[in-house]
Amino acid sequence: MKKEKIILDVDTGSDDAIAIICAALHPQLDLLALTTVCGNKPVPNTTENTLRVVDLLGKNIPVYRGCAEPMVAELIPERHAETRQTASSAVQDGQVIEYHGDYLEIPPATSKIQRKSAVSYLIDTLIESDGDITLIAVGPLTNLGVAFRADPRITEKIKRIVIMGGGHEVGNRTPSAEFNIWKDPEAAQIVFTSGCEILLVPLDATHVGVVTYAESKAIREINTPVAIAVSDFMDQRIKAYDALQPMAIAGSTPPHDALAVLAAVDESILDDIQLKRVDVDFGGGLADGRTIVDNRIPTDNPPNIRFAFNCHREKFVKMLTETIALSKTL
Repeated sequence: MKKEKIILDVDTGSDDAIAIICAALHPQLDLLALTTVCGNKPVPNTTENTLRVVDLLGKNIPVYRGCAEPMVAELIPERHAETRQTASSAVQDGQVIEYHGDYLEIPPATSKIQRKSAVSYLIDTLIESDGDITLIAVGPLTNLGVAFRADPRITEKIKRIVIMGGGHEVGNRTPSAEFNIWKDPEAAQIVFTSGCEILLVPLDATHVGVVTYAESKAIREINTPVAIAVSDFMDQRIKAYDALQPMAIAGSTPPHDALAVLAAVDESILDDIQLKRVDVDFGGGLADGRTIVDNRIPTDNPPNIRFAFNCHREKFVKMLTETIALSKTL
């Protein structure tokens, strides 16, 4: 079977790390490069974390450093003020619990970033391609938004885009908005209205696709350095989610970004995918960064996004575990 060429755009924290590992290990994916962006942490951190994962894998995957700030959103500081955000850390028994530490707790990177910027790489690579590259974006969409504005021709050279972001009935950074879209809503709207084929994997799906402590233990028992690291990331995330944002299944975490990567291989791990009109609120108000799904029947808005409203949890966890088990071949 011919591998699908992908470029993975990341803001590497714990779930991005798992997504990178899945993208690098899955036999049906040809991971051409990783591009980094400001998101879970500042771009120097997300870039270092990305390099750490590449070194853990022992693979030669080029990493391109991307945008350090959203396109517009943080020009007005009040728009992303702490008072408008849900807490992303807590203190329990004297210990700070958070979704993403400043750096992944794996060895510091020895590999280096490429000299070209992420945006330049995206433009150059896509323009020169045969239209056979899929973009998978699991962080804020700043790199893509800037690239699309800089050279709109590239939208015609993209096979499809798979995005982890947004939510219809679920928010996390605010009551209205999911973090990746909230971080750079203008970039998200540029991408959403680009005319590209888009599959959106939102919180509605990822909050169903959770991994439990027992399932994390099963990954640990694969007993490779990669599998042990993945289990460590999962366990840390479970502690954070139990403290900050408990899931419907107690003692579990959604590895959001891994669901998007594996859905690029097999969409059947998702459920209730509907073609919808989806736009982003970037007005700066209470719904800033919200993905607005047009559910009117009929609607006068042309549909632009395939939106996954649900997920087959057991099938996803099985696929995730089997993919991580391929680390035995490294």
